[in-house]
Amino acid sequence: MGTPSIPFLLKGPCCAAGVPSGSEIERFRGQIANREALTFFDYWISKCSGNDMPRKERIDPVEIPELLSALFIEEWDAELQQSRIRLAGEFHREPDGSSIQNLAVDDLSSGLTNEIWKRCDHYNFFELRPTICGYSLEHFDRPHRQHADLAVPVRDGSDSVLVYGYSWRL
Repeated sequence: MGTPSIPFLLKGPCCAAGVPSGSEIERFRGQIANREALTFFDYWISKCSGNDMPRKERIDPVEIPELLSALFIEEWDAELQQSRIRLAGEFHREPDGSSIQNLAVDDLSSGLTNEIWKRCDHYNFFELRPTICGYSLEHFDRPHRQHADLAVPVRDGSDSVLVYGYSWRL
């Protein structure tokens, strides 16, 4: 499948009652148009326990070293009612060299990109769905950069949801 027009948001199957097997997962998997993102998704699926979403302790990014620079982890900020970047690889470094770590959605984007990221937050954190989204970012040194993210829900030790993701340029 080719990449849809920017902006786009593709939501995967709900994993609240467990990760569905078979056609629902395969249908979503078939929408992943980036080889490395597909590797990341397959890794996430391999870490599911039975049909349960992966737990944080089962995920070890060192097992997928070729993806490390573009991985990110988000957590839900209840006070702000949006996600915040907990950790991000070098791909996510801003053009001026600064890190996006600890920044929330409103700190990073506006307009349509902000709306898409907040919809992804809802799907990832509350409906427990994997998502793929495409968006444009504006930076001071280049007018537009088109990116896509594959984001998947993961449970931590307290049963809270974290989101692990992989980003790439379109």
